[in-house]
Amino acid sequence: MPRFGHAGIIALCLAGLVVNAYTLGPSLKYTARGVTDFMDLYAGGNLAFSNGLYVPARVLETEARTEGSSSPTRLFMRLPCFALLFWPLAQLPYPAASAIWEALCLAGIVVFVLLWPKGQRRHAAVACCWSLPLWMTVAEGQDIGFLLLWIAIAMALVRKRRLTLAGAVASLCIAKFQLFLLIPVWICARKQWRFARGLLAGCAALVALSFAANGWSWPLRYLTLLREPANNPYHEAMPNLLALFEGVPHEEALGIFAAIALAILIWIACRRRHSQWSFAATLAGSLLIAPHDFMADCAILIPAALPLLNSSAISLQTALYLYLVTPIPWILLLAGSGGTTRLALCAFVLSAAWDARAGVSPKSETGS
Repeated sequence: MPRFGHAGIIALCLAGLVVNAYTLGPSLKYTARGVTDFMDLYAGGNLAFSNGLYVPARVLETEARTEGSSSPTRLFMRLPCFALLFWPLAQLPYPAASAIWEALCLAGIVVFVLLWPKGQRRHAAVACCWSLPLWMTVAEGQDIGFLLLWIAIAMALVRKRRLTLAGAVASLCIAKFQLFLLIPVWICARKQWRFARGLLAGCAALVALSFAANGWSWPLRYLTLLREPANNPYHEAMPNLLALFEGVPHEEALGIFAAIALAILIWIACRRRHSQWSFAATLAGSLLIAPHDFMADCAILIPAALPLLNSSAISLQTALYLYLVTPIPWILLLAGSGGTTRLALCAFVLSAAWDARAGVSPKSETGS
């Protein structure tokens, strides 16, 4: 990467965009028509102040009435506070709201790159352009780009030692809390109490806002919705441990045991000095133990290990990360051959955790 000039970086970015556009192919016509996961977010905005936010029949009726179609796999799955954020868009006609949302998602990705440290910004741009999961989030109208933005802002604040504010910003990631289940392990192992204070304060404020908007009974209605079978389709396309062990005897017990073992490994790794490895292992490991995630959610791998691309040598971790950034593992996952993708993700977590435990510094590979 250091040998590429500006023209070479632009060419790499354009090549990634072309490859991903070709891979997504005909599905982009649904994006243009607004037939995306923004449908449930728009419906959530319409139902933000009602008791029907977590009633599937109400959500489907709202989608059909305001958007022209509905889908039982597109139900609003965020906390009520996030429905409030979509309320302004829900006041617009659906086609206009969908177009604005897509523009906001793209803007979030651009700002994520611009917020990355200057020395690694070109790496961030190339990784974003080549990441099929990231462009799937845009094609599907999902909000993962904003999770990347919150992560980038939080990390920038951490670099400035404003840890409490960083935690408060990171609390916005509660929008998809299942993707960050190992963050408490990282906090406790590294004793990031100021970060934890901001995180808890931010989460408490969001939960309080949810109660104010949707009454005292919303947690029960939300839990009932989470148990709906329609909310967990396509298990074979998930990149997690549950899918890895699917079909194996005692698969649930194996999944729980593997998740506990992974959490212990992350704890050991996070106790070491080099936080870059441990943070990479924490985010990637969270994807493995998440009970519900899909290919698009794996876009959070981009900030997980971008510092590894500073290395002038190709280590095992760098090779695995480069492989996970390319469209290849995600095409295999969608094609039903996701075992290799899940194993590559496991190998990345294990190798990053090992180097963190062994005290290997990513900077030592760059000579800086």
